[in-house]
Amino acid sequence: MMQPLIFTEQQRLPRVLDALLTIIAWLGFSWLIYSGLINAIEHDPFIGTRPFYTTLNTLSIYLLVACLIGMALIGWAKYNQIRFRIERRKRRPELERDEVAASFNITPELALVMSQAQVFTLAHYDTGAIDRVWMVKTFAGVQSE
Repeated sequence: MMQPLIFTEQQRLPRVLDALLTIIAWLGFSWLIYSGLINAIEHDPFIGTRPFYTTLNTLSIYLLVACLIGMALIGWAKYNQIRFRIERRKRRPELERDEVAASFNITPELALVMSQAQVFTLAHYDTGAIDRVWMVKTFAGVQSE
């Protein structure tokens, strides 16, 4: 398989946050299981091993549900991977510079300059028409306006 099924953010902060939340969830889950066993034993200390089997049954149900959800997620991801393997949409033809200029109500020369600029800022009238254009061109780290 060339591509992973699930794409996750690879930055440090989201990974640390995910790990921290996972640890907190596991600690909470462990505490709930432990406190349930302790309550069962303190409530009736002569019940024997029944709380352990009850807890084991509960954990096995949790594990079964987690496996079913995981299989459904992986199955849905594989289905979409197979379904969208072939791009069925056709690429729309690119607009000509004259068409872009006409749609923005600017001159074709300004459209040409804007297409070559790396960074530019537009100011609009209240009607949405372009009022002014500020262009910044970057050449080898030197900016000019």
